[in-house]
Amino acid sequence: SLLYGHNASGKSKILDAIVFCRWFVLNSTVESKHHKEIDVDPFLLSAQTAKDPSSFEICFYVGNVKYRYGFETNGKKVYKEFLLETKKIKEYPLFLRIGSDFQIDEKKFPNAKGLEKRTRDNALFLSVCAQWNVSKAEKISDWFENIYTVHGLMDDNYREITIELLKDKKFSKTVLSFIKKADLGIERLDVLDIPIKIDDIINKVPDELKETFRDKYSEKNEQAIIVAHKKFDKNNKEIGLEPFLLDAQESEGTKKFFNLTGVFVNAIHHGRLVIIDEFDARFHTLLTKAILKIFNSENIRSEAQLLVASHDTALLDKRILRRDQICIVEKNQFGSTELTSLVEFKPRKESPYDKNYLDGKYGGIPMISDLEEIFKP
Repeated sequence: SLLYGHNASGKSKILDAIVFCRWFVLNSTVESKHHKEIDVDPFLLSAQTAKDPSSFEICFYVGNVKYRYGFETNGKKVYKEFLLETKKIKEYPLFLRIGSDFQIDEKKFPNAKGLEKRTRDNALFLSVCAQWNVSKAEKISDWFENIYTVHGLMDDNYREITIELLKDKKFSKTVLSFIKKADLGIERLDVLDIPIKIDDIINKVPDELKETFRDKYSEKNEQAIIVAHKKFDKNNKEIGLEPFLLDAQESEGTKKFFNLTGVFVNAIHHGRLVIIDEFDARFHTLLTKAILKIFNSENIRSEAQLLVASHDTALLDKRILRRDQICIVEKNQFGSTELTSLVEFKPRKESPYDKNYLDGKYGGIPMISDLEEIFKP
């Protein structure tokens, strides 16, 4: 799915909400022990919602079972929480929580009874149940754990996944082929582990930081990523490969693609959800289209999903995405973000999405004043 809209339309905030929801499910029990405030941002452009708890709700499948989960929280406590399971077309509550009142279906959510007493006001009951080995809660927690949440301008954290796959004989060829087919000029990839000799540099560290420094770095290696390009003689005859250091000599786009290759390959192989903000940053349009095609391909058997936010109108392409896979994002007169599926606009089959968008037929375009006026004498 593609979230499309102009700057400040709220695309990033939608993705931030999913990121927070995932983080809170996975970390609420840990954070509650330290009595930390819940890091949730209310909607501040309404006097009412600025004071009210924020609500989150998400529908998803674990295997063939559909769940609907949600909670309501502010910076200090959880006010409401629920988990519903769908059988055929009817939803059944596994548990409902309002304040300190819990209703738990012991048959549909076994081994959870009694854990409400172990749930702090600022923790999620679902997280507590997962921590105490309640089977359904563990499976749901694993689903959240398996979501990749990526910011298109801060992708370094995912580099390790690509490196691990490169070292795995099962995936190394796939990773290299994925990168070679992106037309980055890379013919070969190698990862070199360079051990850090702490004793050689520890004397340069201030005395009060020596212990911390040693604990942090003593068991780690630096990793040098070597990429090789074809080299030619004066007659343009290929004579071998020339090595380059990825971080020192390659473009930011190449580094981003390398960092995210592991995410894409892992997601396709294991059916994971990938969420990317600033999807088109540092990527050529044809490269972003190629990535979208992988996740939308009828020729690849995978349950992987991709949710991205973008400004690139070229991605509004009916050859790649269906109408129901494109959401126009814009703010209403009160400053709150609204999503509208392209299905609701019912464009003609022969009508190009990108032209219609730029003509203002779908909304979601910036109303930019004449900037030239500012500089006129």
